[in-house]
Amino acid sequence: MLTKQRLELLEAITQTPEEYIPELLDFVHFFHQQRITKSSSASAWDNAMSEINNSNPEKQNLRRQRINQLFTTWTVLDSEDEQKEALKVIESVEGVSI
Repeated sequence: MLTKQRLELLEAITQTPEEYIPELLDFVHFFHQQRITKSSSASAWDNAMSEINNSNPEKQNLRRQRINQLFTTWTVLDSEDEQKEALKVIESVEGVSI
């Protein structure tokens, strides 16, 4: 059984001029790829945050050392604008502080 929205979508597709079908198909493929990427990225992020928050003290200490090394490298290699932009992203993540 088709839902009302699916029927509306099919109707919109049938009303699309033939010359626009390749673009519409590209859009649908792009949409599906974005949904897959977004879902797997969110899952990977959740796994990483869980690992950070639930690891043993030794791992946490090692992770802090590596983060410090990363920031040291970061200050040497990146421009100030890139650093500020990355810091905004890091600070926007809930539960993360520097």
